[in-house]
Amino acid sequence: MMKTVKALAMVLGMVAASGSALAAAPQKDVRFVGDTQFSGFCKAIVMDDIKVLRANLSRNVGRIGASQREVLRMVTAEDGLTCNGETLIDFSMKRDANAVYEYLTSRS
Repeated sequence: MMKTVKALAMVLGMVAASGSALAAAPQKDVRFVGDTQFSGFCKAIVMDDIKVLRANLSRNVGRIGASQREVLRMVTAEDGLTCNGETLIDFSMKRDANAVYEYLTSRS
């Protein structure tokens, strides 16, 4: 009986440890559909990662605008880039991507 209790305690401990590892794993329920040329902007919002957003702004200088600020202004415009049919600002607000939302709203 004691061996069974110890084995059960060990299994429960392993399950608890693996559960916390799963909680830290990134979400896999997001899939980008459409023109992948600008998908990095949506990815930055989903990840709530300003570094990814800034990398995409830099990558599109010369393609969309002459500077990062101009690229940002173009992609956040009302008729600019959309993610899931919503503007970048609305999408970041609904996804609770607070860091990216603050970056977008403070600079656009």
